[in-house]
Amino acid sequence: MDNWIKSVWFIRVISLLLAGLLWVTVNVDDNMDSDSLFFNDTSTDTEVIDNVPLEIRFDSEEYVVSGLPQEVSVAVEGPPSAVTPVVRQQNFTVYADLNGLGPGVHEVSLQHSGISNQLAVTLEPKNIEVTIEEKVTEEFSVDVDYLNESSLDENLQLGDGTVDPTNVTITGSSSVVDRVAQVKAIIDVQGADQSIEGQEAPVKVYDNQGNELNVLVEPTSVNVSVPISRRSKEVGVAFAQEGEAPEGVTVDSITSETQQVTVYGPGDLLDGLEQLPEIPIDVTEVTEDQTVEVDLPLPDGVTAVEPETIDVEINIQEPEAEESAAEEATADDESVANEVQPESEEESTDTTDESSSSET
Repeated sequence: MDNWIKSVWFIRVISLLLAGLLWVTVNVDDNMDSDSLFFNDTSTDTEVIDNVPLEIRFDSEEYVVSGLPQEVSVAVEGPPSAVTPVVRQQNFTVYADLNGLGPGVHEVSLQHSGISNQLAVTLEPKNIEVTIEEKVTEEFSVDVDYLNESSLDENLQLGDGTVDPTNVTITGSSSVVDRVAQVKAIIDVQGADQSIEGQEAPVKVYDNQGNELNVLVEPTSVNVSVPISRRSKEVGVAFAQEGEAPEGVTVDSITSETQQVTVYGPGDLLDGLEQLPEIPIDVTEVTEDQTVEVDLPLPDGVTAVEPETIDVEINIQEPEAEESAAEEATADDESVANEVQPESEEESTDTTDESSSSET
């Protein structure tokens, strides 16, 4: 036994075996599949990964790119031990390199990184057509647009909304920015029963067809305030005498310093309302000028009226004024009688003359 160990050939055989074992160990680690070495396993696996985000590499300070797909599909084929971690971890990147390309339409090939060289990779699509345009930035004013306005209580109305800040900057390709027609802050008023103060609202950009445009907006939201109040309208008032005044009393006028009042209610009802129904004023016990307080009537559908009561002045005709009017009437009658008298005398003279001629 000691002779074998001391033998040069024994040492050479042992060294060869150790070298072979080391080679096998290194190759197993590199290929991550020792079975394939010992059993010559040539099986492959194919997996398709959908909805992979596409990364764009370009000068974003100068240009805007359009025509890009948001996602692509990636098919990988190779040993199952290499395919599985790629599918599970998805720690790879698919990108389009546009660096060095200027404004215009370009066809570029998609590329990938982070996938093992052991795998065959197929991208779908392989090539894409992109449009590169110069980036422009402009400032626009923001208007308020309402969601669910039709669900607002019919007795309420929206005032003019305000936004803060009033302007936003929009960045995009020159062709898209030129199409900007409306910039709106969207506010939902469903269920609102009081004024909205400083509510944050997203900013949307539209063309003249109402299509939303894909541009960069700064800031992306603004604070919106919207006054909400009861629907109202100013209408006139009118009065009607009710009953007869006491004997010897004549009502000259029924008036009020309040010429108009405010009524509240649904908009369609208020649109057709110009005056409250005539308010009856009882004069059966009026003997002199007086002021009375009356309640204002509510027409059907009207929810409130302000003020609820008003003062009404009842003025009677003064007795001297009545006597003066009677004297004027008597004077007029006497004047008419005096005009008639001369005609009667002329008729009498003519009759006497005719009688005298007859006798002759």
